[in-house]
Amino acid sequence: MIKIEVDVRAAAAVRESLFRDTKGYTYDSSCCPQRVIDLRSVIVDLDTQIEAEIQKVIEAQTEEASNENTEA
Repeated sequence: MIKIEVDVRAAAAVRESLFRDTKGYTYDSSCCPQRVIDLRSVIVDLDTQIEAEIQKVIEAQTEEASNENTEA
């Protein structure tokens, strides 16, 4: 397994590039190249991790706003 750490913006850019590279192919796995199937798996992994990072930011902002409201 290879693990690469990048910020959310770079991950989103890579995800978009992979999507553009695979969008012309069918989703029928019986006639889709293995390379495309593999890339789509990476896209799903990126989507999951990007969503998790966005959720962390939302939670941090919500907590920060809550703290500001209780202090006021």
